[in-house]
Amino acid sequence: MPEDNIKSEIRKSIREEDEIDEEYEDEFIDVLDSRYTNLDFDESPVLLQHMQIRAFRAITDLDLPINNQNTIIHGKNSKGKSSFIEATRFNLIGRDDDNPLVTDPIHENYGKLETDSYWSKGDVEYKIHREMENTGGYKGHHEPNIVKNPSENEVPISQRQTQSDVNNLIGYTPLYERGFDEFDVFSLHSVITGELRSFYNCDDATDLIDVLFGITVTNVVRKIKEELEDCKLDKEEKKAKGLLRERVQRAYKLHEEIQSLQVDQEETEKEISEKTKEREDLSHLIENKGEVSVILSEKIDIKDDISDLQTRRDEKQEEFGSIKQAISKVESEAVTEEVAPALQEMKQLVAVPNHCPICTTSISPSKHEQFHEEGDCPLCGEDIPPKRYDTVSEVEEEGGVDEKERRHEELEELEGRKRQVKGEIEFLNDEIEEKKQRLQELGKIEEESKFSEYKRRKEALKNEITQLREQSRKIELRIEARREKLHEVARDVWRWKQLNKGRIQKEQRQKALEAFQDLITREQKEARRRVQNRLRQRMNSLLKVFTRGTFETATGVTFREDDSYKYTVHTTGQTESKPELLEETNAELTLHMLLFHVAVLAELQEESSTLPLKLVLIDSPYGNGQDDENAPDITDFLLEMTEVLDECQIIVAMADSNLADQKRLKQRYDLSAVVDYIEVRE
Repeated sequence: MPEDNIKSEIRKSIREEDEIDEEYEDEFIDVLDSRYTNLDFDESPVLLQHMQIRAFRAITDLDLPINNQNTIIHGKNSKGKSSFIEATRFNLIGRDDDNPLVTDPIHENYGKLETDSYWSKGDVEYKIHREMENTGGYKGHHEPNIVKNPSENEVPISQRQTQSDVNNLIGYTPLYERGFDEFDVFSLHSVITGELRSFYNCDDATDLIDVLFGITVTNVVRKIKEELEDCKLDKEEKKAKGLLRERVQRAYKLHEEIQSLQVDQEETEKEISEKTKEREDLSHLIENKGEVSVILSEKIDIKDDISDLQTRRDEKQEEFGSIKQAISKVESEAVTEEVAPALQEMKQLVAVPNHCPICTTSISPSKHEQFHEEGDCPLCGEDIPPKRYDTVSEVEEEGGVDEKERRHEELEELEGRKRQVKGEIEFLNDEIEEKKQRLQELGKIEEESKFSEYKRRKEALKNEITQLREQSRKIELRIEARREKLHEVARDVWRWKQLNKGRIQKEQRQKALEAFQDLITREQKEARRRVQNRLRQRMNSLLKVFTRGTFETATGVTFREDDSYKYTVHTTGQTESKPELLEETNAELTLHMLLFHVAVLAELQEESSTLPLKLVLIDSPYGNGQDDENAPDITDFLLEMTEVLDECQIIVAMADSNLADQKRLKQRYDLSAVVDYIEVRE
């Protein structure tokens, strides 16, 4: 399906996908348009012309012309064949300090190695110089020197460039810009003993093959994966939802506690206000205590008046009694003679003692009548014993009887005086009663004022108010503590809310990205299946070359998964051969990698735009020794490679012992004995 049609279908799917929110649609389409583009490779092929190598492993000094030809470099073991392959790779991409493919590359007799490669790119020639020194650590290998048309412009080696300049020359820049490593890309161009699976097993092999075959949607998938990685929740974001709920509940509880405490505080303050007002009222009353003093003074005066009135009344009553006695005396004198004996007895009966025999208090004349009539002491109120007259004052006996007329006049005078005194007594009683009533009124006023009680109540209120204020202060402290805690929790709520908001946004974005990824992945898998079919057909065709060895019974190739280019070779014996399960030294693994690399490179030749570097390096295709079983098939395959990879420059390094079919190989390769071009160490 043409690229524009694929993009159009994906755009349409993005707009229609329910899982992709509208806010992400334009962004995803921009990612699609910017990332889903074919690589723009330089169309000029890059071919090796010449190699000069000094002090690289077994090589002391080599000057080998290639001249754009397919070449077989042969020689005895440890004479520099493999060193040539490794030095060529070093010249192009340098050394990976973190994962060096070659350890101790500098010849033991030298302190520095140097490599010079000469290339043709279209009509232009280039020289790449790269060296490395060992001065307690390797250096210099990251600073190549590139010379354009070196025969005309020999530039001093001191003028250094970077690996990016080499990438531009050999066409790796578009891949490097998309995040692919130069060593992984170069491993597609090489099948080297000891590193046979460098390309097949590299992490980016599947993505790299996708991109090389125009499945640049892989670059979109990479971008989506990067975005999804950014959407991963960190530890705090994972906890945000639960902790936010917990903090909100805590804040709500604190808020309720504060409200409850505020109600308590309001009630306490109200009580304080009420008691304060009551205390102020008492203070006002106490401040007006002069009014109470006036009442007290009036009460004293009234009591004094009552006492005086009672004294006057007592005197009048005494006088009244005396008058009555006088009247009785006068009246009794009239019958003295007739009732003298009875009178004498009467006098004895009415004789009143001067002192109460119970309380021994003196008895005034005014009290004699009560003492006589009621038989009890008018002062202490106790009953007087029958022999109450044991101690008596002498009763004067008046002798003689006046004449009747004198007694009558005296009696009238006494009766008049009696009435006057009785009136005075009644007046005094009224005055006393009036004073007592006023005294009662003042008592009520004084009762209402309760000056002393007010002071006690005021002091009690002071204590109560102090306690209430302390209680209010404690409540305020509790409120303040909870407010501080609420403020702290509120900060936590805000923080966790932001984290939770970020979590929600990430999860929403993740959901949209995953939906977008599904759309892209479906297209990627479909496109990958098309490439797998191409490779499967090419590999099945190449398997026909193997007629005598391990793959003689091979019936075909299948790709096991739609998310990688891992494959299986099937045989007639219903056995399966999987390259990832073979030992690195197994000759069958060499067959697998030759088959796979050549198939990929052959199909890439069919692409409208592909890598301009046409170099293919193969080290020891027959293994470290003669593989009698597979040697004929390997020879046939090497010959077939020149037909299949007709745009590539194939350089093969092998031992002399593997040149049994030298005649046939010469038909397609220039055979160069390494000893003719290299000086090796003894």
